Amino acid sequence: MMAKINYKQISKKVFYLILPVIFAFLVGAILIVVSGHNPIEAYGAMFRGALVGKSALYNTLFSSTPIIVTGLAIAVAFKANLFNMGVEGQMYLGAFAAAYVGFTLKGLPPVLHVILCILAAVVVGGLFALIPGVLKGRFNVNEMVVTIMLNYVAILLTDYLTNFVFYSGEGYAATYPIEQSAYLPRFMKTSQLNWAFIIALIMACIVYYIFKYTRLGFEIKAIGHNVSFAEATGMNTRNKAIIIMVVSGMLAGIAGAGEVLGVHHRFIAGFSPGYGWDGMTIALLGKNNPIGILIAALFFGILKNGGSTMELMVGVPRSLISIIQGLIIFFLAVDYLNTEFGFMSRLKLMFRRKVRG
Repeated sequence: MMAKINYKQISKKVFYLILPVIFAFLVGAILIVVSGHNPIEAYGAMFRGALVGKSALYNTLFSSTPIIVTGLAIAVAFKANLFNMGVEGQMYLGAFAAAYVGFTLKGLPPVLHVILCILAAVVVGGLFALIPGVLKGRFNVNEMVVTIMLNYVAILLTDYLTNFVFYSGEGYAATYPIEQSAYLPRFMKTSQLNWAFIIALIMACIVYYIFKYTRLGFEIKAIGHNVSFAEATGMNTRNKAIIIMVVSGMLAGIAGAGEVLGVHHRFIAGFSPGYGWDGMTIALLGKNNPIGILIAALFFGILKNGGSTMELMVGVPRSLISIIQGLIIFFLAVDYLNTEFGFMSRLKLMFRRKVRG
C-alpha cells in the first residue's frame, strides 16, 4: 500500500528551509535602501542576470557545480554527526591527483582518461579523509580540529608541488596542462558549464539512494540521531565513522577533479575561492538532504552569477552578495541553536523572568 504524502510536514520543512534566506534578503534590502538604491530593482537585476537567457542560466549552473559536490561531501558526515571540516583540503588533493593523471598518462581514449583522472581524485580524497576517520574511530580524537588543520597540510603541499616539482614555467603557479583526452566537454562556447555538472547530479542521486535505500544510509542516520542507541543495537560505530569520513573525502575529491578536468585543464595553486566552506553552508541550508542541497547550491549560483549584473545595472556593489551569504549563515546558526538547544525558548524564559522582576 502506497504511503500517504504528508504535505503539511513537507510544507513545514520547506518553510524552515527558506526562512534564513528570507531573513537574509530582508536585511539585505534594508542595506540597499540605506545605500540609496531600490531593493526590488536590485534583486530583479540579480535574478534576471542569473536566470534569463541560455548563457546566463548555464553560467549559474556552472557556479553551482562545485558546491553541489562539496555540499554532498559535508552532508554525508553531518548526517552522522561527524564534522568533516577538511573538504577544502581533500578537494585540493583530489584536484591535484586528477591533474597528475591528466598530464602524465598520454595516448589514452578520452572517456577512459577522464575516468582514470576521476578515480585518482576519488582515491586520494578518500585516503586523505581516512586520517581523521581513523583518529576519530580508533582514538576518539576530535575530527573537527584534525580536519581543519589538515586543510593547511593539503593546500601547502599542493602549493609546493605546483611551484617546484611540477611547475609549468608559465608565469603563475600551475602544473603542466592535462592532455585533451582528459577534458570534460563543455555544453556551449560562451559558458564554462561542462560535464562536471552532470557528474554532480549523478553524485546527488547516488547519495540520495544511499540515504534512502541502503544499510549504510540507515546506519548513518541512526548514528546521527543517537550514537549510544546505535551502539546498543550492535552497530560498530567506530568503523562506521571511518567509512563515513572516507566517503565524504571521496566526494570532495570528485569536486576537485571537476574543476581541473572541466574548467582549468591544469592544477592551479589556490584555485578554490572556498568551495569547501561554501559546501558547509549548502549542506546546512539543504538540511543534509541531496534534493535540498541541489536547491541551495542553485540559489548560491544565482547569488554568485547575478551579483555582477546587479552591480552593473543598478550600482549596488557585488560585495552585498557576500553580506547576504554571511547573513544566511548567521540565521542558519540561530536556527541550529534553536533546534539543538532550544535557544528561542531559553531567550523567552529569560525575558519573562526579567519582566516579572
